[in-house]
Amino acid sequence: MKFVRHITRFTILLTIFSISASAQIFDGLEVVKYDSNYIRIYKDELTTRLYISRKQNSYNLSDKLLEPWLKFRTNDNLLIGIGYTYSFLTINLAVKMPFINGDDDIYGKTKYIDLQTHTIFRSYIVDFYLQWNKGYYISNPGYIIPGWSSDQGYPIRGDMRSNIVGLNVQYLFNSERYSYKAAFLQNEFQKKSAGSPIVGVDAYWMLAMTDSAMIPLNIPPSGFLDDVRFNQVDIANAGINGGYAYTFVWKEKLYISLSTTLGLSGAYNYVHSTENSYTCCSGFSVGASTSTRISLGYNSNDYFVGLSMIHFRMSNLVWGQGDWFTYSTGSIRVNFVKRFRLHRPIKILRPDLWIF
Repeated sequence: MKFVRHITRFTILLTIFSISASAQIFDGLEVVKYDSNYIRIYKDELTTRLYISRKQNSYNLSDKLLEPWLKFRTNDNLLIGIGYTYSFLTINLAVKMPFINGDDDIYGKTKYIDLQTHTIFRSYIVDFYLQWNKGYYISNPGYIIPGWSSDQGYPIRGDMRSNIVGLNVQYLFNSERYSYKAAFLQNEFQKKSAGSPIVGVDAYWMLAMTDSAMIPLNIPPSGFLDDVRFNQVDIANAGINGGYAYTFVWKEKLYISLSTTLGLSGAYNYVHSTENSYTCCSGFSVGASTSTRISLGYNSNDYFVGLSMIHFRMSNLVWGQGDWFTYSTGSIRVNFVKRFRLHRPIKILRPDLWIF
C-alpha cells in the first residue's frame, strides 16, 4: 500500500505521463500502401505539441441502458502539457494548470493512476486502458435526493474507487486513403476527404468498490437490484465492435474527423457485499460499448491547431435483474503543433534504419 501511495503522489504531481507507441511504416516488415493523393506522411519530421486537456471518468447505475439513475463522477483537473511524435514514438507529459483547479471543497479530491496508450498503425488501432481512481462525487443529487439544494454541496464519496484494464484492437479497411494519424497524432496530413469501415475485438475487466454501501442510505429506494445493499462490483467482458470513420477536408487546410463504433459482448457480473459476505448477483450476461473520436482543426505543412475528443463507454446488464452498471472515460484536448524538418534522421527513434 505504501508503494501505491507513492505512485499516486507522483501521478498527482505529474498528473499524466502517457507513452503512446504509434507505429510508423516499416518497409519490408509490413506491406503498406497509401495513396499520396489523399495522404501526406511526415516520416522524417519531428512533430512537437503544446496542449491543454481534461479527462473525466464516471460510473453510473441505472435500470435503463441510456437513462442513468445514480451518477458518480471523478473530480478531474485541467492540464497543460508538451509532447512530440517522431517515427514510431509519441510522448506526452502534462501537469495541473496552476490557480484554476481549486475545487476540491466542492467535488472532493480524486487520486488516480491513468495509463492509456492509443497505438495507431497504418491499418490497425490498438487501445489499452489501465486506470485506478479513488474519490468520486454524486453529480445528480437534485434528481435522487429529496429536498437537496445546491448550497448543501455535492455528496462526496471519497471512499469510492474503481479499477479498469482493457484492450481494444480495430482494423481499418480503407487505410490507403484514410489516415487516423492525421487527426489524432498530427504526424500525417489528410489531403482529401476519405473514410473507412472499422471492425474490432475488445476485452475489459472492471472493479468498483466502496467502504460502505455504494448507494447511500439517504437516497430513497428505487428498486435497483431490489434495493439490496452492496459495495463491490466486478465485471469482465469480451466482444466485437464495428463502425465507421470519416474525415471531411476543405481546401487541404480545415478538417473535421468523426469516428464511432458500437460493440456487443458477453459479460460476467459479480455484485457483492463485503460487510456481511453476501453475493446478491453473479452470472453471465451481455454488455454494450461505444467508442467515439472527434477531431477538428486547421492543418498545414508546418503547423496544426485543433481540438480532439475521445470517449469510451462500457455498460453491462446485471444477471437476472435488468439493471445496468456503466463505466465511461474520456478526454478533450486543444493542440498547438509545430513540425520541424530534420537535416538528418534521429536513428534511435527509427527502427526501420536499424534493420535496413
